[in-house]
Amino acid sequence: MRRRDLAGVLWGGAAWGQQRVELFRRGQEGVHTYRIPALIETRGGDLLAVADARLDSDRDLPGRIRLVMRRSGDGGRSWGAITTLKEVREGGVGDASLLRERDGRIWCFFAYGPPGIGFPTAQAGELTGPTVLQSWAMHSDDAGRSWTQPVDLTPRIRDRRWQAMFPTSGTHFVTRRGRMVVPMVVRDENGVISSRNAYSDDRGKTWAIGPGIRPGSDESKAVELANGEMYQNMRYRNQRLVGWSRDGGVSFDRVREDEQLTDAVCNAGLARVGRWLVLTNAASRKRENLVIRASGDGGWSWGAPRVLHAGPAAYSTVIGLRGGDLGVLYECGEQGPTERIEFQRLKLAEVAKG
Repeated sequence: MRRRDLAGVLWGGAAWGQQRVELFRRGQEGVHTYRIPALIETRGGDLLAVADARLDSDRDLPGRIRLVMRRSGDGGRSWGAITTLKEVREGGVGDASLLRERDGRIWCFFAYGPPGIGFPTAQAGELTGPTVLQSWAMHSDDAGRSWTQPVDLTPRIRDRRWQAMFPTSGTHFVTRRGRMVVPMVVRDENGVISSRNAYSDDRGKTWAIGPGIRPGSDESKAVELANGEMYQNMRYRNQRLVGWSRDGGVSFDRVREDEQLTDAVCNAGLARVGRWLVLTNAASRKRENLVIRASGDGGWSWGAPRVLHAGPAAYSTVIGLRGGDLGVLYECGEQGPTERIEFQRLKLAEVAKG
């Protein structure tokens, strides 16, 4: 049986001792639904959890959405109040992703939808503007306490023939050589959706974007392996699509469906912690059964999954924490997969046992 301590932590309810904390719940502070988890650890050790506050319904952009954040200073045991990270007067902002550079600078990438514009309704013809779903970025040099004004990256990485584009939500990374890698989803001039990577080699001053990895691929996460190659894990039908890149995530010469990784056609979480890759996803043909598993060979094979939430569940993100633990932020519920967003702190050794 689960019980709640004074810090708001749910204890138990799992076979192997996870610590669970509820951060956002449907209806909280008058918000219809919270969705789309993003998570990062600051250089000082604080945790920042970001989500969509979908004010009127649970729908994507062009719904009325603002970005909200909570902070933990004790490794995820307790969390501060919900604060507004970004809000716009007209339209909405959502699908946040976070990235931390070596010097501690934290980036937040997200989509801005002008009134009436979302992924289904955006149009080709202009680089940016009122008919374009835009990709914005802002950064913080004080561990997320203050942020720069957002910059519209859309004209730097978008082909005007493309119908729509947005950054994948969750957590992204910087390579050992300093390349910022932000997986994108693009619907091209023919209406074909694919994963591809935007990247910057000069700390966000200039940007480029690679080709589509495979038609039909969607939201994705990437990590750099010990040998310098990049591994990408992508939403794709009911099996995860995976690929390896030798040029920093621009092109992929080995792409295949991973038969080990059943998926609910949903965004997943991916992190590299030491020699291990760690993946979280809804391992079912519908949005339920959120699991975590580890790979010790660069994503070629995976150990047995451990269940984080057996009921309805959807998007997730996972990061390595100081001291070697793992942090997972994910959507879940009892009747539906987006009733709340929870945080769990886990032992890497327990996940890697599989």
